[in-house]
Amino acid sequence: MEKRIGFYHVFPFQKITKGERIIIWGMGEVGRHYLKQIELTKYCKVLFAVDKKPTMERIGEVKVYSPDKIKHCYNDTTIVIANGNSGIVRSIKKELRKWNIREERIVWDDLICESDLFTAPLRLSHKLELPDDKVNVGFLVRGGLGDYCVHANYIHKLIERYQDGIMQVDVYVRNGWASAKAVFGNSEAIHALRLEEGYQEGFREYDLFIDLSRYPDIQYKNWPKIAELAPELLEYVSLCERFRDEYNRFYKYAGILDGQSAKFEIVQGRKRIQQPDVYGFLGITEEYEYEVSIERDEDSYLEKSGILKKKYILFHRGNDTRHDKDCVKLWPKAYYDILAGMMKEKWPDVMLIQIGVSPERCPEMENMDLNLVGRTSLEDIKLLLKNALLHVDGEGGFAHLRHALHGGKSVILFGPTSRDFYGYSENINILGEGCATWCEWTCHDWFEHCSRGAGTPPCMASIAPEMVFECIDRYLRESEAAHE
Repeated sequence: MEKRIGFYHVFPFQKITKGERIIIWGMGEVGRHYLKQIELTKYCKVLFAVDKKPTMERIGEVKVYSPDKIKHCYNDTTIVIANGNSGIVRSIKKELRKWNIREERIVWDDLICESDLFTAPLRLSHKLELPDDKVNVGFLVRGGLGDYCVHANYIHKLIERYQDGIMQVDVYVRNGWASAKAVFGNSEAIHALRLEEGYQEGFREYDLFIDLSRYPDIQYKNWPKIAELAPELLEYVSLCERFRDEYNRFYKYAGILDGQSAKFEIVQGRKRIQQPDVYGFLGITEEYEYEVSIERDEDSYLEKSGILKKKYILFHRGNDTRHDKDCVKLWPKAYYDILAGMMKEKWPDVMLIQIGVSPERCPEMENMDLNLVGRTSLEDIKLLLKNALLHVDGEGGFAHLRHALHGGKSVILFGPTSRDFYGYSENINILGEGCATWCEWTCHDWFEHCSRGAGTPPCMASIAPEMVFECIDRYLRESEAAHE
């Protein structure tokens, strides 16, 4: 089945039983894409849809109500949340729990297909074609854009270690398809980039399958074939399993102990980019060695944007779209406005450009020369990061991506996460004095609420705009002097 319908959000087929009765919450772009796919496949039965701001009473054969309608539905009905914003999804789930809707009845996924062909059912049942004369290695990578940059460099170093071409590598992604494609796409080292939906059925078809979050976790290994084709790889697999046995808590309580694993790495004198390299076996350093490709013509895009051969500084205030738009890692917007005003006064010839995923998540800053929020793809972002004079941001994915692109120095504002662990040496890594230490994962909701209960996290509030301006001003003056 291949039918051109021009949508991108993929209905969570893998989480819904065929013929199941469902209710869809959300009739925006995502919900309409879901309805179209269900109409084409006849996969399940939509009883009705709900939306807090319904624009019509019916879409096709499906009636649209206010969310209160769900209170009166049967307990065996599944509710599918159709929204790409995880913060909104959490608020919807909270509302459903108030109505005593059981968690197992709620389904949400953020799979995105960037093709204009609707082939989701085919992908769900795809047959792997793995060569017999190679060690077939699969990775399930987790996290966001920054994590993908770290994972890609690690996979590159693993392949390089066994560079006789004996391995064929596939990468599966759980979420953030666009971010994964931006990092892993068009890589000569990666044979295929796949959605996670196919991995549960097929990961034992690989000779080695690794779940990769903070550390490599061996899910399956075919000892006889590895021993036959790549016996030297046996040592590495054994080291990974030994590390897991020795530090099992980092696997058993993955996520909640990420802060503790960061402290462990700091004690070893290592940073986030080196973390997957257990026992330092692969020799990963801060230097980024994997080549992130850029699939756009550089000059034509920069010329079209009016910044070709111009000096510009990028400003970004945003965080992982899997979380609420406001989080403790963000520097106050008012501080960005003040900093930009100081920059325009002292350095009027340097363009200030704001980037971000959407105006909702990244409100417009004052004193910008160009606002590109919501107007860029990740391919555009890669070009902008690569060519910027500086990049000003909180700790996050764009900082990792600029490092991966060898774009140059960034000004990174640190608060709840560790400067020693996440900060690259080439950057200007600024830490305030509002808190005695970083607090990543000291409590369950550390990302969204200050661990000390403050409205504005003291760690970020204590980074004064004047402090940041002084660092940028010094760097620009030193750069000018070096080119005279």
